[in-house]
Amino acid sequence: MSVTRYRTITLRLLTVSALVLGAATAPATPGTADPVRRPRDAEAALGAVLDRAVSEGSPGALAQVSRAGRITTVTRGVADTGTRREPRADMRFRIGSTTKTFVATVVLQLVAEGRLRLDDMLERRLPGLVTGNGNDGRAITVRMLLNHTSGLFNYTKDHHVPDALERDPLTTFTPRRLVGYALGHPPVFPPGTSWQYSNTNYILLGMIIERVTGHAYPMEVATRVLRPLGLRSTYFPGASPDVRPPFIHGYSKDGLSRFNPSWAGAAGEMISTVGDLNRFDAALLSGRLLPAALLREMLTPTPKSDVFHGPGPYRYGLGVMMVTLPCGVTVYGHGGTIFGSLTWMAGTRDGRHTLSFVLNGDKVNQGELTTAANAAEFCPAATVPSQPQATRGTALRVIDQEGTLSRKPYTFRIRPSSANATTSKPITTGSAAPSGPRCQVKRAVSWWPSTGPPRVNASPGNISCAPAITAAIPSCPVTAASGSV
Repeated sequence: MSVTRYRTITLRLLTVSALVLGAATAPATPGTADPVRRPRDAEAALGAVLDRAVSEGSPGALAQVSRAGRITTVTRGVADTGTRREPRADMRFRIGSTTKTFVATVVLQLVAEGRLRLDDMLERRLPGLVTGNGNDGRAITVRMLLNHTSGLFNYTKDHHVPDALERDPLTTFTPRRLVGYALGHPPVFPPGTSWQYSNTNYILLGMIIERVTGHAYPMEVATRVLRPLGLRSTYFPGASPDVRPPFIHGYSKDGLSRFNPSWAGAAGEMISTVGDLNRFDAALLSGRLLPAALLREMLTPTPKSDVFHGPGPYRYGLGVMMVTLPCGVTVYGHGGTIFGSLTWMAGTRDGRHTLSFVLNGDKVNQGELTTAANAAEFCPAATVPSQPQATRGTALRVIDQEGTLSRKPYTFRIRPSSANATTSKPITTGSAAPSGPRCQVKRAVSWWPSTGPPRVNASPGNISCAPAITAAIPSCPVTAASGSV
C-alpha cells in the first residue's frame, strides 16, 4: 500500500479534548437524575446536539441512551462518506482513552483479590523500569498511576511516536518502547504533588496487570469484564489496523484513518459499540464489577484534578471522570479521542441512566458537544443551556491536555472574548501579579498543527495580558485560552 506522509501528526488520547463549560448557569440542588424523566424531550435535545456535531464537520454521529432498561438510539449523518450508509447501534469504533476505565477496573479487581495494593510502589511491580532523568519508580504508587498524579511525562507529547507513524502508520510499538519515550524527559512534577493527565500511567498499568497475573492485559480485561458482561462487540485490536465490521469509518483531520493502534496500548487501543459502553458503565456503577468500598474510592475525585477541564465540575478519580452538570446531577464515565473518533461514556451513580456517543470526525469541538450532550440527556429541559455562556464576572476556560505533537511553534491572535479566558488563577511575573485592573488574552504560542483549531497550553507562560476590552473579565488572572489564527 502507498503510505501518505504527514507533515505533523497530532496524537490525542484523552478523556475529552478541551472541554468548555459555561459557568453562568447556577446549579440546582445536587441529586440523582430520574432515569425515566422526559425521554421524548431528552431525545429531541440530544438529537439537536448531534445535528450540531454534523453541522460543525463530523460526517456522522451516533448516540445511545439507556434509561431504566429503555434503550434509545439517536443518529445523524453518515457512517461512511463513500457508501453514505447511516450509523447503526451495532457499529464498532475506536474508543480511545475510554479504554482507561476498563484497565482501571481490572487493576482494582486485583486489589480486591489482595494481589496488588494501591500503595504498592511501581519499583516493586516493575523493578528497574522507571529510572533516569529524575524519574524514580520507588516514589510512584499504583494509585498515582490510576489518578494521574505520578508526574511522569506523557509519551504522546514526545516526537518519536508521530515521527514513526509519519514514516509508516503500521509501525508496531511495545509498551517498553512507549515508556522509554516518556523516561527521556524529566518528571513534570514530584510524584503525588500535583495532577496532570499522562497516557504513560496506563501503559505502565497494563504492564503491571501482566506482571501480577501472568497474562497480557487484553486477556485479563476480556476474562474479567467483557465475557461476564456479554460485551461481544468490544475487543483489543493489538497491532491490527482494521476495525471488525460493521464499523463506523473514522475521518481524521490528520488524514490518518488506518494505523497500527499499538501506540495507544492500554491507554487507548480498544474498540467497542455504544451499547457495550453503556452496559459496561451501568455494570461498573451499579457495583457488579467491584466491591462497594473500592468503587467509592474509584469514584472519589482526586485533589487538584479539576484543573483538567477548568474551574468547573470536571474531576478525575481512579480511571473515571466525574462531571457535575448545571442542574446538579453528577455523572461518571470517561471519554476518548483517537484518529477519526471522539467518544464519551457517562452514567448516573446508580447506573440506571447511561449515555454513550461517538463522532466519526475529530475536527469538531468535542468538549462543547460533550457538555451539551450531557446536559441534554441528564438534566431537566428547563436547565439545559443551548450554548456555553459567560456572565459578567465569570468566564470560560479551555485547557489543552491532549498530548499535542508538532515541532513548529507559531504565534496567533486570540479573540478578545470572555469565552476565551478564565478567572481561575493569577498569572505572575516573578512574585508580582500583572498590573492593571483588568486584562484580556492577547497573544500566545502553542505547539499545534498548522491545520485545525489551535489551542493554547494551560501555562501562564503562554499568556500575555493587556488593558481590558471586556467587562466580563474583572481582573487579570488569565491562565488558558482558545482562539483561531
